[in-house]
Amino acid sequence: MSRNSETLRPPSLAQHFDAPEDYIGHFGWLCGYSADALFLDDATERFTRLTRSQRAHQGRIALVVLLDPGNPPVSLQDAPGVAHFPIKDHANKPFRLLHAKVALLGFRHQENHSQWQLRLLVSTGNWTRQTLEESLDLVWRIDIASESLSNLDADVKQNCADIKAAWNLLAWIQQLFDTRLLNASAYGHLSETMNALQQVGQWIDACSRKAQGRPRVFDSRSKSLLYQLPEKIKACSGVKRNYLAMGSGFYEASANQGKSPEVPVAIVNALRDQGLLTTKPEVDLYVNPMDCQAIATAVEPLQSCGMTIRPAAIPQIVFGEGAQRTLHAKFLFSANYRDSSNACTSAWVYLGSGNLTHPGFDNKMSDSAGNLEAGVVFAPDSLCWKKNKETEEHLVVTNLLPIQWDNEIGDATKLSAGPGMVPRDAIYAAPPVAWLTWHEADGVCELRTDEPRAAEIQVLDSAGIACSRTKSGFQWREAQPRQARIRWQENDRQIESLIPVVDQYGRIAATELTAIGIDEAWWQLADFPLPPDVDGEDDGDGGSDEHEGKDKVKGRSVPTTSYPIRQMMELIESIAAKQTGIDEMDWVLWCNRLVQTLGQAADSVPVKFFRDELKLNPLSPLRHQSFRPLFAEPCDSELGKMYDDTLGRIEVSWKINEMSPIGGAK
Repeated sequence: MSRNSETLRPPSLAQHFDAPEDYIGHFGWLCGYSADALFLDDATERFTRLTRSQRAHQGRIALVVLLDPGNPPVSLQDAPGVAHFPIKDHANKPFRLLHAKVALLGFRHQENHSQWQLRLLVSTGNWTRQTLEESLDLVWRIDIASESLSNLDADVKQNCADIKAAWNLLAWIQQLFDTRLLNASAYGHLSETMNALQQVGQWIDACSRKAQGRPRVFDSRSKSLLYQLPEKIKACSGVKRNYLAMGSGFYEASANQGKSPEVPVAIVNALRDQGLLTTKPEVDLYVNPMDCQAIATAVEPLQSCGMTIRPAAIPQIVFGEGAQRTLHAKFLFSANYRDSSNACTSAWVYLGSGNLTHPGFDNKMSDSAGNLEAGVVFAPDSLCWKKNKETEEHLVVTNLLPIQWDNEIGDATKLSAGPGMVPRDAIYAAPPVAWLTWHEADGVCELRTDEPRAAEIQVLDSAGIACSRTKSGFQWREAQPRQARIRWQENDRQIESLIPVVDQYGRIAATELTAIGIDEAWWQLADFPLPPDVDGEDDGDGGSDEHEGKDKVKGRSVPTTSYPIRQMMELIESIAAKQTGIDEMDWVLWCNRLVQTLGQAADSVPVKFFRDELKLNPLSPLRHQSFRPLFAEPCDSELGKMYDDTLGRIEVSWKINEMSPIGGAK
């Protein structure tokens, strides 16, 4: 129901991931029935404001996707920044299908990092390209900003209640999935991914504490959507309405020809029994004429129940003239109408994942008979039935929902049951090992893991041949991979799966880091917290400032005997000045960026000069308290220890850790 009132071109499902102005996506959670790499890659670029190559270089998780286990895995290489987690125990899953489609996204202000926004999406469509290009779907959205929590009104309290309800669902689903990868890091320190996850968790908690009233968002874990529907409607208004529209992408299968599908009839009866529909309301049932399951053989029985079957409408003002779309949205719309008025009075809308079937709407979640579904019931304001001179396009209900009243289907020969829902046999389940860690020393490369089930797996090279085991892992004789294929036995079956590789900087499934010079290292640090600009990388020497024993500076060659000292000291001074102003919330990210960026410069001329000629540790001044922010000054504090360890790791990578500090003996 989101829309742009000026053009009436509502955002697509992917566009709902766009970061607000002056904000960037920090971390988010999604659940759903299906997703594909094309959609997720587009959504993540909108969310993070980072290109595909920037996200692959960054190597952190921005979005976690929890899907029905029948969905094929989406790898971090196909959609950088997106972690699609497998289910832990498919045999004992508590739902027939994971069908709920909910996203909770956290955005952080680019300059004032104490400001944030949360966005909640409840969708009828899957996180797929098909949803964008072929389906008629709907999405409900709310945004809440950190500043609004200090000035609570009824709307903010209600939004907080919805955030709390959605997070309750997502947190519950997480327990069923293998989320071990979130803990992947280098040297056991808090990763950038976990840091962002924890910060967004704090924002969600802040909203949850302000929640008041009944949430509009609900799910089918303990009760069916139909059972809960009347109370959700009464929270909008308890009056009787004389019109009801129902639409669904799927209906019950054609089991008994000539018999009315039970769920649409049950909805009408439940609303009438609860005093939410008049005795003889006008009821329209919207379908895909060529794929409507039991509706195709039940035209007369439905008509005898007072229902009119209509083809779903494709709003021309939204999709353009001649657009072809198939109904996938699941919705209910009810309101009062009078011949003398154009107003939709006492209107309410349900939209969500639950099709008008027994597993989708009439049954609570169970392993055999009920899906895990989620939806929302809300009361839109000031809707009108038709467009006239006094109404605006964004208030006309036929521009917002796929409904119309010009065409009806009274002849069963105009309908077809269609193929129905296609079953999915493949199961994406958790492997024994969630990731492998890259280790390289003295020319020997290994993929390592300390998972307790490591003995169960084989690691396969690019030719599918099992790698040799070592005392600490698996020997790897090829270039460092972003992901590796593993093989294991389970229930007398041989299973293979791709899992990500984490490098020495804690980057997950990341692209290879090229050697850079000292100047380029500072350019990358100077733009912090923005990520390095990797799209315009030089394919030649990788940005090295070495050339026949000389450094190049703006086209000039400078003898390395004098320039490296000044170049290195300028870098140290610049880092010191920069980091004293770093926000405490960004300290983990800053320490990781230092290790990664300066590690790339380990073979630059200035580093070699200090190491091989001067035998000095040029990083030693950075340990002084005056070169640290206040929160990292105490060496025995958590953040202080993190910083000292960061410098120690850089010193090891530069091979200067045993050398004397500048200005004194070691």
